[in-house]
Amino acid sequence: MQALLHAVGVLAGCVLALAPALLPSARPTRRWPHLVMAFGMAAGHLGGVFLCVAVLALLTAAWLCGSSSRRAETGHHIQDFVVMSMLLVLTALNGPPLAGASSGHSHGGGSLATVALVIGLGWTCARLIRVLPAPSADRRVLGQDVCSAGMAASMAFMAALAL
Repeated sequence: MQALLHAVGVLAGCVLALAPALLPSARPTRRWPHLVMAFGMAAGHLGGVFLCVAVLALLTAAWLCGSSSRRAETGHHIQDFVVMSMLLVLTALNGPPLAGASSGHSHGGGSLATVALVIGLGWTCARLIRVLPAPSADRRVLGQDVCSAGMAASMAFMAALAL
């Protein structure tokens, strides 16, 4: 049952990451971070070399988002990439993989899974607080925060499954 929940969680996370990139109104310069997040979510849960590649891709994407030419377009994703990398590593180092799961992701419980869950929940709450609309809320910024909150919630769910 836990393997099924894990597969559903990974699939939901990938869909959440890809959704903004698949919208017809999305500009091509704003699509690549979402593709990297979906790749990171999928590859990071396979474990082994895939986890290493996913973390390197996520951190490289964070670095690219931080460049002065891209900061206005995609700079809001820097924290998402970094926190996502931390959560993937924390849960991967946690313990043995779930029996019967095709994933290299661990599910042995322990302190690292608890730390990952606390970070994931904190990240989700921080993003959800930003989603609460202010009277003069910018729709673009609101959409960015909703995307980030969805990814944060998905990663918090993955951390909870690692317990």
